[in-house]
Amino acid sequence: MGLQVYFVRHGQTVWNVEKRMQGWQNSPLTSQGVLEADLLGKAMAQMVQDSDIDDIDRIDTSPSKRAIQTAEHLNHFLNTKLETVPEFQELNMGDWEGQYFAAIEAKDPKEWHDFWFDQSHYQPHNGGETFDELSKRVRTGFDRVAEEVKDGTIVIVSHRIAIRFLISSLVEENVLEIPDPKSTSLSHIRRDERGVYAVDFLNRIVY
Repeated sequence: MGLQVYFVRHGQTVWNVEKRMQGWQNSPLTSQGVLEADLLGKAMAQMVQDSDIDDIDRIDTSPSKRAIQTAEHLNHFLNTKLETVPEFQELNMGDWEGQYFAAIEAKDPKEWHDFWFDQSHYQPHNGGETFDELSKRVRTGFDRVAEEVKDGTIVIVSHRIAIRFLISSLVEENVLEIPDPKSTSLSHIRRDERGVYAVDFLNRIVY
């Protein structure tokens, strides 16, 4: 069977709506975000029942409250083991966290452009992590989880940037080729018996 991995971005949050950076800080799910998480959990439970996906062995979530909240809503329907994995935290964005997008762009236009469109040249002067540091961190956490599960099916609840860089690392594709995950979108990759990861689908809304 190999390892089956489903990635879920947390549900919509207050700061998502307000266009503010979150990173290691947090804002709660909106009512829409809660609805999204419940709809996804219900849809995934139905997919398991219909044998469209295998039984889920565990949910691994970022320690951010918005991710945990999303994971708990999923698990109301999936009823499996839920673990917190510190390495699945979002990129640390330093003093950008809590600030509005427009204010950051006005203050640091070059850094803001590189952050979104030219990650290879992004050098944070905000006290946050580099993308390379993020990539190594999330991969370290993933490899530990994958060693524990080996052959099975897991759900990882994480964040917009963390998910992109982890999938990029696993399938050895440039991160710019990995689509920006929407709230409560589902992405699926699998590892075969040779240890090679491949994408099944990315960024899909299944409810």
